[in-house]
Amino acid sequence: MALKLVCALAVCLVSVTVGQQAEQYDPVYLGRFEQPIHAVAGDIFILDEKSIYIQDFSHDGQAPDVFFWADGEIIPYITRTNLEPRTKLERFIPREDVVLMLPDGMTVFDIRQLSVWCRAFGISFGHINLPKFV
Repeated sequence: MALKLVCALAVCLVSVTVGQQAEQYDPVYLGRFEQPIHAVAGDIFILDEKSIYIQDFSHDGQAPDVFFWADGEIIPYITRTNLEPRTKLERFIPREDVVLMLPDGMTVFDIRQLSVWCRAFGISFGHINLPKFV
């Protein structure tokens, strides 16, 4: 029940931030980041075709130039405590809920892999492959 409430709150945050009225969707659980390093963790959900919710996201912030990365594109995000869209990842310890807002022209149906990516070193700090049915 608490998870549904948090997910509903995240949908509302996205609606307020982008100034559009969101349709109601049931969140789809995708899983957790695979092969995580630098304390990357979180449960990943699809909220709707333009937003991905990461519950209890963490990252130690110990690397430069780190982003959410979907098939080669940097993905902006908001947090529960800061509704200002950002791109560069900071330290997320303690954990925080994050909503990724896909850019114009991209939907969850287009994404094959979502990563926490360090552009400076060209490595993933954790990734998840999105299923083909999404």
